[in-house]
Amino acid sequence: SSGINAEYGDLDEKPSKAVKRIGLKSSAKVRPVVVTPQNRTMLLALLKKAKKLRESEKFSKVYLSRDLSPSERAERRSLSRTVSELQREHPERTLKIRDGAIQNPDCSI
Repeated sequence: SSGINAEYGDLDEKPSKAVKRIGLKSSAKVRPVVVTPQNRTMLLALLKKAKKLRESEKFSKVYLSRDLSPSERAERRSLSRTVSELQREHPERTLKIRDGAIQNPDCSI
């Protein structure tokens, strides 16, 4: 925690209004942490600094992602499978999932 504070120390305010761990306590794996920012400005500041975490040796495995509902996770999983199949068929294509749809920066699918 103190290391992350050092990475985000110049934000000038507490970055969140709520922090909680999710999942069952287990010594076998690390549980995710849900952080609720105070406002959109703070959210954008945190996301901007996320790259610093990836570049630091101590926190290189820490990442930020949206908190998805179970139905959103299921939809995302289905889209990921479809992307994998399409990329096996067309390895020259670069496909991404964005806003709940599969996108190809070069052309539409």
